[in-house]
Amino acid sequence: MKLMSFGKIAMITASTLALSSAAFAQDVTLRVGVVTPTDHPHSISAREFARLVEEKTGGEVAVSVSDNGALGSNPELLDAVQTGIIHFTVSTPGVMAEYSTAMGILELPYVFQSIDHMKAVTRGDVGTQMGADYQGATGVEVLGYFGGAQRNMITTNATINGVADLEGLKMRTWEWNVMLDWWSGLGALGSVVAFPEVYTALQTGVVDGAENEFTTFTTARWAEVAKNVSLTQHSITVRPLVGNAAALAGLSDEHQAAIREAALEAADFDVALEGELDMKNMAALAADYDVVFTEPDKGPLIKASAAVVTNFAAENGLEDLAAAIAAAAE
Repeated sequence: MKLMSFGKIAMITASTLALSSAAFAQDVTLRVGVVTPTDHPHSISAREFARLVEEKTGGEVAVSVSDNGALGSNPELLDAVQTGIIHFTVSTPGVMAEYSTAMGILELPYVFQSIDHMKAVTRGDVGTQMGADYQGATGVEVLGYFGGAQRNMITTNATINGVADLEGLKMRTWEWNVMLDWWSGLGALGSVVAFPEVYTALQTGVVDGAENEFTTFTTARWAEVAKNVSLTQHSITVRPLVGNAAALAGLSDEHQAAIREAALEAADFDVALEGELDMKNMAALAADYDVVFTEPDKGPLIKASAAVVTNFAAENGLEDLAAAIAAAAE
């Protein structure tokens, strides 16, 4: 896990000190950090969370949002939440798995059949229990599940019509060995590149491609330098909104209830927003960026990816959880 720079720690430690003293007063200011650009749905939904908290507490609790990776990368932000340097972040299951492995299953390719399947898991007993287990292991509370966007592959020069076209391609991934294994299983070469650096990596040929949502292809401008999108639909995103459980416990019962209610509403807001933006940004990719789409046969991709789910569950004793997630689709 990367350590935050001294400058970032110094900049945001003040908010933690402010909380410790303000907890005894009526007014509290909390801080959320996200890695996404300002107009990305996770950033928009983080601001909606802030608005809802202030509304539901009558202005007694304020939430400031720092986006665009201003406070660090996803691993740094989760580390900052766990240690209490900041109070909330929108994280990824793969990064969260570095603290407690089970959450990582939500990141695996083709684990969800549809958005309804994802919602059945994250809004049902499975998601509730996963959140409780995560908090018990880490002290980080899962307040709600953002997500719902489909992830596809984008490349600079190669055209991906099937698994064979991935052979030897350098594909960007993040700091999680499971995703490196997934790319390897597809015949590609996984290359870890921090989110803010992906544009330059695509532009300069450090990587041949990446995978993400349509919204990222537009808001992060990847489509300016990569004009080929393969509709692999290999993932329906889950992005947990998490908070420092100890910091929340230091607030009044009324404020805690308001924050948790706001988080659930913001999560549903985000899923709806991501669904709308999926359609809008797919059209924008064609109209504004001259992106060319291909529709590969997903059968071989699903087959090649199945071992990642099976191995992850077996290696971590999560067979029952994997079965419960699969059963939620029925």
